[in-house]
Amino acid sequence: MIKKLLILFSFTLITIAAQAQEATQSKEDQAAAYIDQGNAKANGGDWSGAYSAYSSALALDPKNASAYYRRGAARQNLKDYRGAIVDYSKAIYLNNSDADSYYNRGICFYTIGSKDKSCLDLTRALELGNSDASQAIQNYCN
Repeated sequence: MIKKLLILFSFTLITIAAQAQEATQSKEDQAAAYIDQGNAKANGGDWSGAYSAYSSALALDPKNASAYYRRGAARQNLKDYRGAIVDYSKAIYLNNSDADSYYNRGICFYTIGSKDKSCLDLTRALELGNSDASQAIQNYCN
């Protein structure tokens, strides 16, 4: 009797673990689909639609640095520079070697009048290999 219960319990645990893994994968797949949808909207110039799609992706996968970067770009194009800074900062927190997030956050900082922060980010973007950062540093930091 105990052996049967142990087998049943083991099977139940395996089933629960498999379902949890499937649910996680499903959320990642759904988040990727929202990112694709956001990219299509961004490519068509629908920045509000892109913002919404990226937000949906982040609701499913809140550790997706790429989705934060892309939502930051949508906010930047919507002229929500402070919101873009928040998203770029989260992207950098999740992936501190993302030169493009540093570059775009630096541009947003410059746009809202935070030149010192802008120049720090643009310098870091250049160090990480962003080719546009050199010209931006010349334009904004010298």
